[in-house]
Amino acid sequence: NAFGEQGSKADLIKYPGMIGSEKWDKEMIRKHLKPVRDFQLRHNARIYVGEFSAIAWAPGAEKYINDCIEIFEEYGWDWTYHAFREHNCWSFEHKPVFGKTERSETPTATARVMREFLDRNAR
Repeated sequence: NAFGEQGSKADLIKYPGMIGSEKWDKEMIRKHLKPVRDFQLRHNARIYVGEFSAIAWAPGAEKYINDCIEIFEEYGWDWTYHAFREHNCWSFEHKPVFGKTERSETPTATARVMREFLDRNAR
């Protein structure tokens, strides 16, 4: 998705925000996931979201991650964050600054979102 693959500082897209002529927010995510939700309900299927994320320095990354997980949880979908400790750009443990590779001394906004949902699901 456009929020995850922000390769240069000049290309940063804010979430929620516009991509072209479309406003991307929680309802737009829900709209794009509707075919999967319809399939789930029609076939009583289990859904696994095997990979989703936002690049660490994307403005509003924590809001995007939060909105995605809230929808996944609402629908009863299983999910896995991409990619824990694979690369600094996806890491919620590293400073959310373009081009930085240092771990943050304090929890990042995305780390706080992830911890909230991981703790909730650990119970």
